[in-house]
Amino acid sequence: MTNQDPLQKLFVSETQAVDRQELADLLSPYISIHKENRSFDFSSKFRDLPNAEKILIILSAVKARNLVSNEVADEISPSEIIKMDVMPAGSTKTTLKILLDAKDIKSSGGKYSLPNYKIPQVVARFNQIKTEK
Repeated sequence: MTNQDPLQKLFVSETQAVDRQELADLLSPYISIHKENRSFDFSSKFRDLPNAEKILIILSAVKARNLVSNEVADEISPSEIIKMDVMPAGSTKTTLKILLDAKDIKSSGGKYSLPNYKIPQVVARFNQIKTEK
């Protein structure tokens, strides 16, 4: 019998495993990833999302893309998001800052990513949105 310290559940790690099914279920209504060029295709449901949720879906999709093909980094620059033409450039930068300040995402070297341990929180956020509609 192991006596696991209850405080251990407070510790998170970027290297912790991603629940791939949870991530796929989160993304499937909003985005597809092209096999050939790894680009994203956005659904009409995605376009109806508020900007913060759009960014969270994009960062989640970048994470998923990286999990399947390790050749692509799991971070993205604001200019790459702006090129996707999913929201105005100013809104992209403002929304990234808001999410970063709220510690929902992280930034390194001018690129943004979603830590592995944040994925369940993003899923819960989207589940809350679904129940509010």
